[in-house]
Parts: sequence; structure tokens; C-alpha cells
Amino acid sequence: MGEKVDMQKVRQAIADYMRTEGCSCCRDYDGHIQNRKKLALLLDVPEHPEEDDYYDFSVYRSDES
Repeated sequence: MGEKVDMQKVRQAIADYMRTEGCSCCRDYDGHIQNRKKLALLLDVPEHPEEDDYYDFSVYRSDES
């Protein structure tokens, strides 16, 4: 990755992403997709090879996940 990440942007992206989470009746599905992409681009997360507009965060999971 090598480049410096703006932590304010990362915090805001995570907060936006978390706001769009929720149960199936109150989740902001479209917002969730947009915010997932925003996080992925900020953090240089690769796109999933088999799914459009989906980013493979799983490669960064901790062993506990």
C-alpha cells in the first residue's frame, strides 16, 4: 500500500458504513454498497474476482473471524 491514508476519511467511511447496517427491515442496502466501495477504495481492497461491485475484505480478516 505504501501511501498515506487520511484517517479522517477512513473514520468517516466506517461510520457511514455502520450507519447503513441494520436488520433486513431497516438496512440501507444501496447506501451499504456505496459505503463498502468507499472503504475498499480508501484501503486498497481488491475487487472480488467473481462478483461485480464487491470487494474481497476477507483476505484481511483476523484469525478469529
